[in-house]
Amino acid sequence: MKAKELIPIPDLEGARRVLCIAPHPDDAEIGAGGTLAKLAEKGARVGLAIVTDGRRGTFDPRQDLEAVAAIRRKEQEAAAQRLGITELYWLSYPDGAGLPAEELRARLIHLIREVQPQAILAPDPWLAYEAHPDHRATGLAAAEAVLFSSMPPFYPRAGLDPHKVDLVAFYYTARPNTFIDVTSTWEHKLAAIQTHTSQFPADTWPMVEGYLTLKAQELAENRGFPLAEGFKALTPMHLHINVDTEIT
Repeated sequence: MKAKELIPIPDLEGARRVLCIAPHPDDAEIGAGGTLAKLAEKGARVGLAIVTDGRRGTFDPRQDLEAVAAIRRKEQEAAAQRLGITELYWLSYPDGAGLPAEELRARLIHLIREVQPQAILAPDPWLAYEAHPDHRATGLAAAEAVLFSSMPPFYPRAGLDPHKVDLVAFYYTARPNTFIDVTSTWEHKLAAIQTHTSQFPADTWPMVEGYLTLKAQELAENRGFPLAEGFKALTPMHLHINVDTEIT
């Protein structure tokens, strides 16, 4: 027996209360849309926290940034409905403006204690070559919140009791250890992504759909189903002085 086997990989599909944390509107759908829809169909209560307002998500220099943020909020609301997400939490930080690390960690801890999820989904902050600071900051703050949300001295607030999260599953990861069959919900994922028309105009959609589908086929290869989403699923014990986490 190896030491890492004492802390097994947690079961994401068994979670009944899920909170997905996304840097921007559209990230949850791209990174985990099929899984979120599948969990919702199986009866899980699925919530989504969007950290930034996405106001800089445009290539048009004439666009008013407040207007972009409003558009992206409406797109996210429509996408959430398609996936069966029942609760949206808007942290409303300005997109790309530099996220305040400790403040974001505290807000996510408070949200976890309020929502009391079994599972957190978040972008992998250790993805090599990830250049977007919102992604790195969101993923790291989510990991820290999972680690500390059960500890009373960290960011206490009246009316909120400490809460232990059973698992965190990182999407946008190059080191997946969990592969979810999303064949039955793939069209829901694609439809949800397409609601973000400000980000995916018709002329770019064939490339986006093609890449996502090919990647899902690669992740599912030799697993007995056609399409998969991949996650690095970990327990809180994997998130601190655990030298086996990288190879788990």
